[in-house]
Amino acid sequence: MSARGSRKGVPDATPQDPPELPLPAKFTEIRAILDERVPPGRLVNIIGLVKDWQVPIATRGTDYKSTIELGDLSTEDESHGLKFNIFRPEADMPKFGAGDVLVITGVRVQRREADPLSVITHHSTSICVYSASKIPEPPQSAQCALAPRSSRRDSYAPSAEESRYVSYLFHKVDRPEEHEFQERANQSLSVKDKFSLLKDVKEGRFYNLIAQVATEPYSRFDVVTLYVSDYTENAHFYLEQWQGPSEPVGDSYGYTSGDVSMPRKKWVGPYGKMSIQITCYEPHATVIRDEVKAGHWVELRNVQIKYGQDGKYLEGFLREGRNFDPSRVNVNVLEATDPETIDPRLKDAIRRCRDYHKKKKKQIKEIKSAQLAGLKRKASNSPQPDKRQLNAKERRKLLREAQEREGKEKHVNEEVCLELNEQVTCEKHNAPFSTVESILRPVVYETTVDGESIALTMPFTCAKYLARVRVVDFFPRSLEDFACCRKRTEFDVLSDNEDDGGSLSPSSGDDEDSPGSNSVWEWRFALRLEDPDPPNTDANKKRSGPRPRLWAFVDNAEAQCLTGLNATDLRRARETLDQLRKAMSVLWGNLEEIKAQKPSRTNGKGQTVGTAEHRPARRGRKPPLRLEKPPLESDGEDGDGLAAEAISNKPFACCLKQYGVYEKVGKEGGKWVKCFGLFGTKIRS
Repeated sequence: MSARGSRKGVPDATPQDPPELPLPAKFTEIRAILDERVPPGRLVNIIGLVKDWQVPIATRGTDYKSTIELGDLSTEDESHGLKFNIFRPEADMPKFGAGDVLVITGVRVQRREADPLSVITHHSTSICVYSASKIPEPPQSAQCALAPRSSRRDSYAPSAEESRYVSYLFHKVDRPEEHEFQERANQSLSVKDKFSLLKDVKEGRFYNLIAQVATEPYSRFDVVTLYVSDYTENAHFYLEQWQGPSEPVGDSYGYTSGDVSMPRKKWVGPYGKMSIQITCYEPHATVIRDEVKAGHWVELRNVQIKYGQDGKYLEGFLREGRNFDPSRVNVNVLEATDPETIDPRLKDAIRRCRDYHKKKKKQIKEIKSAQLAGLKRKASNSPQPDKRQLNAKERRKLLREAQEREGKEKHVNEEVCLELNEQVTCEKHNAPFSTVESILRPVVYETTVDGESIALTMPFTCAKYLARVRVVDFFPRSLEDFACCRKRTEFDVLSDNEDDGGSLSPSSGDDEDSPGSNSVWEWRFALRLEDPDPPNTDANKKRSGPRPRLWAFVDNAEAQCLTGLNATDLRRARETLDQLRKAMSVLWGNLEEIKAQKPSRTNGKGQTVGTAEHRPARRGRKPPLRLEKPPLESDGEDGDGLAAEAISNKPFACCLKQYGVYEKVGKEGGKWVKCFGLFGTKIRS
């Protein structure tokens, strides 16, 4: 039962409905998402009423997960609404009551399995909760019902129009009964999670598994045999051995009662005791035949684990359900394309997969090198040089000297109040502001080798800074090239699998071969930064020469945070291009106009620097695009040589990070190059 017009289920004394109010302009109605008029991956804003709530539960990572169901005027005649999945640390989780109204900004639309579209938190998501018990009658504003923020992430401040709409929506739609709402919330805590890693499975139990298919499924009559792995090791699994370049044919597992005629196609899984055979019966077998291939990641539910007929190795069995719908399929092919919507357990498995293949590739390379050289592996008996470690006194001395050097690098004018751009905000850190000059200064470490003290100049250091800067250049030269297209891979979901900041291109060489759903657009651009104008002091008047500058790369996630926009083909999406130009003008003022008036520089090939060039196409394929890259090094006066005096913009506070990129030189050599990236910075809308 639901209540309309009264918090206790009793109709109001005044039968008149409140006057119609339109949904605020920048918000999306829930029906548009459920009808798939909004594509998966897009960030949207929603105003909805809480109809159901699953309380937060721990995940395998550091976050907790909570799911709520939202409704609005577009879904008021329906029993189900829009699922909103929240992933946050437990301390940052908001609490909800029956009929609370939420104003949510920056949530990502997602598709999971065959379910209707839902939404999930993004790093830019802000959740504002209006308590149902305090929302007044329209046309009064619901500002008085706005609950305190549960997290620093919830920085969005609803407008007066949005608060008035909250009151209107609350008194216009049906609301759940409090006791039913709370009962369902309590029941959500009692759901038992049967998920397990393969390393932890035991005989006689049922488990939910997330694993990769190690070879093509084998179908015989109405049964399908799968070999799967989640890249964890179990001592009770068969030992799959690497046979070199040629793969064996037949049942190398020995699971099939001596029948070695079962074909074994290319093995893509791991070697060692990391894979298990699973025998799948109908209705699961049909789905596997039609949809599952080698290399796919799958979720298998209610898998029985027991020893095979020979009693040597553990196997899995996926049978028809008896205590529930017998037609229910417990096999689901998982998509690993969006890091914001991926199951954290799948993400962990993909990370283990990546680490395994890195290790395997290295080992195979070592084996081949030894074979080519005619060498055998053996321990070296050559004496190792005796390198004395520093004692505590020497370590304290080095630390004290490093702190003294750091103190000298502090900005002497740190207390001077600059006229910063208030439309730009950044993460807050307990650290002083650094200047570009101090950030660029080489880091020198002193140590002792063979009793002698030496100073080592490091090519880079891993560090984060707070800085006050202004933009004096950007790259690529054209805003249309700020987004690039590339081919998707399963490792995209790993946050530590991103390309280095020097890889700038509208598309990779092979991306044009697989357009559409197999390609993804990403932000990729760079900003050239310098310190703002210093105070007009005698010391600053004596300084001569140009101020130091650095290139700060902006990757896809940080560009989304900075602009609030999703990357797309900017040559076709003119509206997004206009929004990008408007947002970036907040950072760089008239810089784009000045660059447009200045002649373009060309490289040694006569091509304009910072624009896309066509490379020769292979037969039958579109010619791929390639961008010139800005210099990785931040020294020198490269770029378009723009006069800083002609640029009119305000300095702003931002977060910068320093890291290293290994740049190849020739076929064999290379060097580490110092690079910088922008992070945790946002242009206010």
